[in-house]
Amino acid sequence: MNRIEKSEEKFKQLFGEGVPGTHATDSDFQDILSYFIFGEVFYQGNLDDKQRELITLVVLATNQTLPQLKAYVSAALNVGLTPVEIKEAVYQCAPYIGFPKTLNAINEVNEVFKAKNIALPVESQKTVDEDNRFQKGLATQGEIFRDGIKKNVGECSIKSKAYAGISFCFLLRRFLYS
Repeated sequence: MNRIEKSEEKFKQLFGEGVPGTHATDSDFQDILSYFIFGEVFYQGNLDDKQRELITLVVLATNQTLPQLKAYVSAALNVGLTPVEIKEAVYQCAPYIGFPKTLNAINEVNEVFKAKNIALPVESQKTVDEDNRFQKGLATQGEIFRDGIKKNVGECSIKSKAYAGISFCFLLRRFLYS
């Protein structure tokens, strides 16, 4: 199968029947885009379609290319990602791109879910509450960083430990960069 056939097959798998809106006004550009993304990039490496779609969703949320994000939420569902997986991928953007941009992306995701009659809110994925988040976080950090995290927490003042309860970021920076 050549890249044109591959791109047509992949596009259909992701987005269903039809052609992109830009094909009517900018068919040359759409062909370049489609043949490259769907005829080449999707066939490189060992990532499966779910992994590729998760990466695409995160990049589109980060770049705030919201119309494309909506289209790719549908594509992600078409390749078998669950609403929870999609939401979790977008939520993970918040510390890196900021809460306002993440909220913009969440709003687009929710619009697609509503249009597809997917119940909102999706099932909560919380594993901690305010009473146990410090201890559970410290335990998880201990599994990752072993004795180093215990040493650094032990050296922290009571005030620093309170801040650590709010965020482990400073501990990670201290541990990783000291």
